[in-house]
Order: sequence, then structure tokens, then C-alpha cells
Amino acid sequence: MKVNPELIESGADAGGGRETLADQAYRLLEDRIVRLELAPGARFTEQTLGAHIAMGRTPVREAIQRLVDDGLLLVFPRKGVMVTLIKPQDVIQALEVRLVLERMIAANAARDADVAQRQALARCADQLLAAAAMHDVDAYMRADRAFDVELGRVSGNPFAVRAVGPLQTMARRAWFYFTRNVDLLPAAERHAALARAVAEGKVYEAVQASDQLVFHIRDGLRRVFDS
Repeated sequence: MKVNPELIESGADAGGGRETLADQAYRLLEDRIVRLELAPGARFTEQTLGAHIAMGRTPVREAIQRLVDDGLLLVFPRKGVMVTLIKPQDVIQALEVRLVLERMIAANAARDADVAQRQALARCADQLLAAAAMHDVDAYMRADRAFDVELGRVSGNPFAVRAVGPLQTMARRAWFYFTRNVDLLPAAERHAALARAVAEGKVYEAVQASDQLVFHIRDGLRRVFDS
């Protein structure tokens, strides 16, 4: 099965609308931070970040502010910005909060999703499994983000989605930094279990699958941190 780049890199934001230039700049910079192309501790100017994604000053400036709010960048007045370091304790605490929000999102999605939404989420899970089978880390990371976006859209709660987004990104970056290849298939299978529960409208099972996914991420990172 081929990974569909149109599904992974959609032109819509999490709310289903078209992306603005600032949205695009944010998504592109976030992706480069998560996949460590912009490494933890690295410093950049506004201009060099714009050059990374071939975008102009205004959307990049807006994206930088959002990334600062997400905890991915630090601003040094008149000295540019720095990609934040990955702090294990911060990641674990963020996952504790994410666990609660993800339960709400999963339950809402299983209860309220229509047929087309359930099918879209299942396709996202298929993309994850395909990327894992090919050991394609970059495709997996993009499919993982697409899954989170689609599940949030299906849940119908924009407040929970906005709250959980930075927490998902923090965990995704830490996972990419510490575990990557060794965890592709197990993580993809847990995403697929969540997608199946939502697709079948099973609220309790969806919440349990959501918990298992977050526990899997948390426990894997803890093992790395402890070692």
C-alpha cells in the first residue's frame, strides 16, 4: 500500500477550512521542528526560518508567535529565536494532561462521527500502518499528525483540539528524537485500534484505545529517559 501524500499533507486546517499563509508557515515550521531539521537548541533569525520554508516575513512572524505559545521556540529580542530543548519531565507531564483530553476527543468521535468521518479516520490509520510497514519515519510522522487532525475534526470539540495540539506535538518530537524506528509498528497498531473503535461507534472501547495509545507513548519514552 502506498502512502498518500495528499492525505498526509492536506491543504485544510484542523477546523476544516482553507489554510492561510500563516497556517502554512506554522505547519511547515512545526514539521521541521518535530522531525529535528530545526534541531533542539539551534538558533535562527526570522529571515533564516523564512528561507527554510520559502515564505515571506509576515506569515513567518505569525507562525513564530504560535510556535512560541506551543513551547517549541524561544524568542531572544534582537537576537532571533531558539528551538527549545526536549525536557523529559515536561514531556511526561504533558502526556498526563493529554491523556484526559484525548479521552474526551475519542469518546466524542465514537459517539458523534458520521459514516464519511469514520471512513476518513480509518484511512488515516491505514496510512500509519503503511508507513510503519515501509519503515518510513518521515511518512509516519506526517501520517501521525494527519490522524490527530482528523480525530480532532471528527470529535467536534474545537476547544479540546486546540488544547491538545501542542501536547501532541511535544510528544511527537520527543518520540522522533528518542525512539523512532523501533516503535513504528506497535504505535501504528494502537492508532489503528483507536480508529476501529471510533469507526464502530464504540465509545468505551474508543476511550480504552485512546488510553492505551497514550500509555504506550508515555511508557516508551520513560524507558528511554530512565536509561
